[in-house]
Amino acid sequence: MPRRSRRKEDRSSVPKTQSRPRYLGCHQQAGLIAIKEFGDRFRSGWVMACVLVWLGAIGLTSFLGLVQIGRIGVQGYERTVISLLNLVQYLVPLLGLLLGHDLIVVEREEGTLRLLLAGGVSRWSCLLGKFLGGCLTLALPLVLGFGIAGTVVGLSAKDNDIAPFLRLAGSGLVLGILFLGLGLTVSTFCRTRVQSLVAALLLWCVAVFVFDLVALGVVVSTRSLAAAQEIEVMCDTTHVNAAADIHSAFDNMPAGRAPAAPAVRASTLGWLAINPVDLFRAVNLSNQLELHVPVLTILLTGALWLGGTLGLSLWRFRRTDL
Repeated sequence: MPRRSRRKEDRSSVPKTQSRPRYLGCHQQAGLIAIKEFGDRFRSGWVMACVLVWLGAIGLTSFLGLVQIGRIGVQGYERTVISLLNLVQYLVPLLGLLLGHDLIVVEREEGTLRLLLAGGVSRWSCLLGKFLGGCLTLALPLVLGFGIAGTVVGLSAKDNDIAPFLRLAGSGLVLGILFLGLGLTVSTFCRTRVQSLVAALLLWCVAVFVFDLVALGVVVSTRSLAAAQEIEVMCDTTHVNAAADIHSAFDNMPAGRAPAAPAVRASTLGWLAINPVDLFRAVNLSNQLELHVPVLTILLTGALWLGGTLGLSLWRFRRTDL
């Protein structure tokens, strides 16, 4: 038999294995990017530092939260919620913005974003993965802090009414995720890390401090004094009503009696929907301020804020020239 025919027979007898490239789906790409983002933050010590800072802040506030009325020590869940409210509404939005402001812009500055997209990762998968990784990084310190603090309060004060504390923890986590999405939007619009950091800090100041002053000014100049007082109660971020007054009202309330919560005016709901910080405070002070925010308003506000920030980030990211 000739050599050529033997070679052909040998080649034909060898099984043909074609190595086809394996492409990952959008959700798989986003999951891998989220895990990598969380791992990078964890290895850098960012996560553990946030855990320690958050645990210390919650512990001190829970123990010393009633100093203004002459009490020291761990109180019940509802008292702890009143003491922790200002801490959560200040630190959680700041934490979300600081976590989200460099998700995209850092990768863009270092040149790794171009390599990531050149490897077949879609821009939506990259953006979603970065956001999910940021959510994991944010959720771990908050869940640990609230979980440990809630356990200590329950064991020390022997309080079984944990519903207000769970509402504070859940709404605080949602508040942080909303501001994380806002930080991601800032990261897609800014060109450098410094610009993104400055923009994130300015947005935090506007949301926590400036918005309430602007809302009060608009209401006072356009509506009656009664409406201005209503907004003043709702938008209490600037400490118009001191925490000591809320604690005093809590002391004067008869045992086992909760005040009736009337419906909030439509104009007030509009102001609350604009700023998640005020909505967060209204939800957690519903009994003390004698108000009731509809669940539909809360869900629509969260969905619009999250969908708006992610949609705006995707629109900008797709038009970014790398």
